[in-house]
Amino acid sequence: MRILHVITGIDRGGAENHLLELVKHQRASGMAVAVAYLRGQGYWAETFRKLGAQVFALGLRFYGDLRPLVALRRLIAESDFDLLHAHLPPAELYARLALIGGRRALPLIISKHNEERFSPGPGQRLLGRWVGSRAGYVIAISDAVKRYMTGPALGLDARKFSTIFYGIDAAPFDEVREPDAASLRKEWGLAEGALAVGFVGRLVEQKDIGTLIHGFALFSRKCSDARLIIVGTGPLEASLRQCAEEAGISARIVWAGFRSDIHRVMRAFDVFALTSIYEGLGLVLLEAMAARRAVVATRVGAIPEVVVAGETGLLIAPQCPAELAEALHKLTDDALRARLGEAGGRRVREEFTLGKMLRQTDALYARCLQARHREAPTMIGPGELAQIQEP
Repeated sequence: MRILHVITGIDRGGAENHLLELVKHQRASGMAVAVAYLRGQGYWAETFRKLGAQVFALGLRFYGDLRPLVALRRLIAESDFDLLHAHLPPAELYARLALIGGRRALPLIISKHNEERFSPGPGQRLLGRWVGSRAGYVIAISDAVKRYMTGPALGLDARKFSTIFYGIDAAPFDEVREPDAASLRKEWGLAEGALAVGFVGRLVEQKDIGTLIHGFALFSRKCSDARLIIVGTGPLEASLRQCAEEAGISARIVWAGFRSDIHRVMRAFDVFALTSIYEGLGLVLLEAMAARRAVVATRVGAIPEVVVAGETGLLIAPQCPAELAEALHKLTDDALRARLGEAGGRRVREEFTLGKMLRQTDALYARCLQARHREAPTMIGPGELAQIQEP
């Protein structure tokens, strides 16, 4: 099987890291794989090449740029791909346009990684529906994403959708030695026994880190030795630093920047906090739970599908610093953190395995190819997907 993945970028992020796991598996299974990306620094490009995948930088300069479309059409015309898999709305659109007028009906699968508008500006719903109409199947990474995409926001055909949750390999988190995590805490300047509340992600509006900062400020009035560790970079960093300054807690925040050693980072936290205003799934939540860390997160999007309230973490209302502060205060209890962390670790290892995700994706690929000459795809129901388990 020859697969072409088209994605907006291949820098680090949930959708991009997910694609890496797909490519690893597909190459190990003997599939020929190509990855075409529109923009960005190409963080994963060399890793893809080492796996034996072809990588094509399409060189998008601005949305509406025709050069990537021409390059993608040429790539499809000159290669004998069996299936095209598109990820993220800009890439979905370019893939859809590239398939117009092709010599054969190349099957298209779209993965929906978030619950967000297809594009800014007027007409986005019609544009999103037009793009989605070409897909044989649409993968939603959570039931929340499926509800959003088939509801009033986009109105896609629910019969095309299958929910396939992200999966994660939890083993590397168990391989981090305690001295390695302790040395990182020392690098961050944490006093022995200080509570480390951590965040990992892009510094963008979706993550609402302002609420995290204000909530931590309220919490730290009673727990002055606690520290907030913010791991990541993004366009809002300067304004968030100003926010911390105004809240009077600059000295209690560690701006750790970009780090690639996420297994070690998660093990160095005591609590993981995510205050997003929407989330398609939140791969970073699976990473925190795989590290057996207690989680506090907002009750939005797919987060309640991942974090079981009171069992693997605490859920709070979005944009509510007071609730966050209260939850963090509860998590100063060592026994509670340990109980939630252990339960989260079990949940990830039972429900969100990499093997399960890959098996379900393989099954969907097979159905898509079987249905390529039919007018409508055969729907895979939740029951059928649930039967695809690891041995």
